[in-house]
Amino acid sequence: MKLFSFIFNLIFISSSLIFVSSSLLKYDKNEKYIIDKSISLRENAENIFKQKKYINFNKLVQLYNNLTPQKSYNFNNIHITICFNEEYHLLASVTIASILKNSNPNTFVHFHIIALNNLPAKIMEKIFSLSEKINKNSEFIFYDGEKAENDFKEGAKRSERGMIDYGRLFIPEVIDDDIKRVISLDIGNIIVEKDLYNLYTQNLTYLAYLGVKDAYSKCFMESIFNHKIDYVNGAVLLVNIEKFKEIKIYDYMVKMYNYILNKTKFYNPYSDIINDFLPWRSNGYLPLEYNMPEFVKSKEGIENDYNIWRKKCSYYFNQKDLVIQAENNIVIRNFENFPVYKGKANNYIKKEWLKYAELTGFIDEIKQKYLLR
Repeated sequence: MKLFSFIFNLIFISSSLIFVSSSLLKYDKNEKYIIDKSISLRENAENIFKQKKYINFNKLVQLYNNLTPQKSYNFNNIHITICFNEEYHLLASVTIASILKNSNPNTFVHFHIIALNNLPAKIMEKIFSLSEKINKNSEFIFYDGEKAENDFKEGAKRSERGMIDYGRLFIPEVIDDDIKRVISLDIGNIIVEKDLYNLYTQNLTYLAYLGVKDAYSKCFMESIFNHKIDYVNGAVLLVNIEKFKEIKIYDYMVKMYNYILNKTKFYNPYSDIINDFLPWRSNGYLPLEYNMPEFVKSKEGIENDYNIWRKKCSYYFNQKDLVIQAENNIVIRNFENFPVYKGKANNYIKKEWLKYAELTGFIDEIKQKYLLR
């Protein structure tokens, strides 16, 4: 197994063995849109997206309504990538709402969204409305994820959430070259409780990404390679986009994925691919508060609950002080063990999640779809 891992890592390092990306999708922030005011904004969005395979929705709205372009150069700019289709857009809206609500006034958030399954313009417009409702210091750029859907289509068939677990891998192919890093987030389970600028400015140096050690991975997982000990939870990553582009990571992951497609089953496709296909020591670690796993609190509180510091298979076994410190300083909370939309959350988690669902303006739709089971 170690020899197998070494060979894969050697292939990764050898750039001569990795072919140049065939994707021509690139977002050009300076490119002009041709607006037709005889049709609706939504119809303009559909036409532009079909033609260019991406759209900056802020820019479209400004041009269509003759608004002054919003400036972001006086702010602390952060870039976040998420991925969803129409089926999961309500879950995405809750995560986005939490980010916008808790961003500092001097932070400007750029959302880079991989749009799957021919995401309708009406959904893009719906997601963009969160900016008006919650925090105008934000930008929404949508990219067509069709190439990723084709590259990972076999795996998507076997994944519970289809392409949602693979789409985030596509961001290095489409994002502007002057963007050097992004915060890559899962949707639905992730609630952001503080401004993310400190996370965004963490030191990456030569690393490909930073993430929090998965608290529970050793309890139920065996990695296909050699990463069992230092497995990173992929729900929250700070990604070195410049490094990913330099080593042509997307093409590498597609090749390696297809090579072993019939030899393994991924429990969590995004996390497994990130952990197993990148070479040893290409990642660093974030403090626990940047991806705090949720657990059912007892009446006596965290110190008496059977949680991550008491489970022998946990990375944080017998590190109660570290867990309590993180719990008191949470930046990002992760409900993946008790997801609301699967009806597994207790009243405490539902209350926290619903607080941000209320902000979206889609609360009746969200309750009907997820909370009335």
